[in-house]
Amino acid sequence: MQKKPLSVLLSFLKVGIIGFGGGAALIPVIENELVENKKWIEKKDFDTAVAVACISPASLPVSLCSIWDSRYALMSAYAYALPGPLLYLFILTGFSFIGLAGMTYLKYTSVGLIAFVLFLLYRFVRKNYVHGKQTGIQKQYLLIVASAFILTCGSVLQRLALLLFDLATPVPVFSIDMVTLIIATIFVFCFTGKSKSRLKYAAALSVAGLYALSNGKRGIFGQFTIPVIAVMVVMTATSILYDAYRYKSNTNKAPVRFDIKPLRNLILFLMIALVLVSLTYFFSGDANVWDFAGRVLTSSLSSFGGGEVYIGISESYFVQTGFIPEEIYNTQIIGIANSMPGPVLVSIVAGIGYSYGNITHGVGFGWVFGLLGLSLAVTATAFGVLVLFMCFGFLKDSFRLHMVISYIMPVVCGMLISTALSLLRQASSVLINEGFNPFASVGSVLAIFLFMLLLHKKYRVKDLILLLIGGAGTLVTLSAIC
Repeated sequence: MQKKPLSVLLSFLKVGIIGFGGGAALIPVIENELVENKKWIEKKDFDTAVAVACISPASLPVSLCSIWDSRYALMSAYAYALPGPLLYLFILTGFSFIGLAGMTYLKYTSVGLIAFVLFLLYRFVRKNYVHGKQTGIQKQYLLIVASAFILTCGSVLQRLALLLFDLATPVPVFSIDMVTLIIATIFVFCFTGKSKSRLKYAAALSVAGLYALSNGKRGIFGQFTIPVIAVMVVMTATSILYDAYRYKSNTNKAPVRFDIKPLRNLILFLMIALVLVSLTYFFSGDANVWDFAGRVLTSSLSSFGGGEVYIGISESYFVQTGFIPEEIYNTQIIGIANSMPGPVLVSIVAGIGYSYGNITHGVGFGWVFGLLGLSLAVTATAFGVLVLFMCFGFLKDSFRLHMVISYIMPVVCGMLISTALSLLRQASSVLINEGFNPFASVGSVLAIFLFMLLLHKKYRVKDLILLLIGGAGTLVTLSAIC
């Protein structure tokens, strides 16, 4: 299907509106829109974009939006990032009038929307498993999926046990974040390369496991994180140099060309941010706008691992330094931002900007600083991923890179199973807070998910209809019951 600006804009606005869960949970949603529905990008090119986005800082979905098509990078990134923070700013503005009621209805709607996201996650994992089976890597696929799930599910299972059984379990040994998992995966493939040696694989998995332990929730061997990373770098470099020497007579690489398209978009993102910062300074006369911009850019670029990680980072950048009051940060910004669709990081930054502008200049400038924060967070994310994408071009013929791209999806799928459990817990918590039994709450969300699956398989109901059924159905039902 031919890409048209209006169609691209509407597609990414839609993804932003239904984007509950954020982070890796949005990969299937974006793939469904770009690869399946619109057929704007080939699956292999999408997988390459996912591989780059997974190792870039700040918001993963915004990163993906910034590199999937160079012509629509700005439009895609801003269209996806806009709906959640925009709704958030409306709620903050009318908090004393409609905020509480609006949040209640949003939570009711989110139950059905999350069930729809669970449906997309299931379809994504199943489709990639079938693809792995067809390419003859079924056993490896299942092993990688299981390993990724085990390494990431600890905290989710701990919260589920507390939700269902009121049981406080020990802190999980691993429960690593997405970035740690991706780095460990890249190390294993880059170190082993073309080798079939079991000893080499054992060494790679041992070091990767040690790295995972040092970054897990318990922080076992945490004091050795830097030395382990150094060992990983040395092992990878040594392996690459050895293979380059061994296979040099068989290599006939074409000259590498520098792709200026990502650089052009990078400059455009930076120019938009600079113009908006300058205009905000001109109209507000507040020199702190430059300080705010610097804090947003540096904090976003130092955020690896999603919105949950940014909560701690933003607190140190904005609360501990006295930029905004701690009470507002804890009660309004964090509590509400995590309930919004779209990127949590961008919503947090927009909330911080709104709070500062509202406190210092009034509601009008609260919106100005909030939207400026949105633009700066998108810019920081785009900057990180576009720089990586430019470097990516120099490695496009690398055997190791193709291994990472080939096996990145089972890693993502294992991580998405953990994400699905987290989303299930989030939706169930809404029902539990309204007085439902914990097991009945989980069962209700799963029943909605299975009903969507039945409608899709038996009656070929379109995704948009399933989305409307889920959101509107839980809104009407819960409003009537509660």
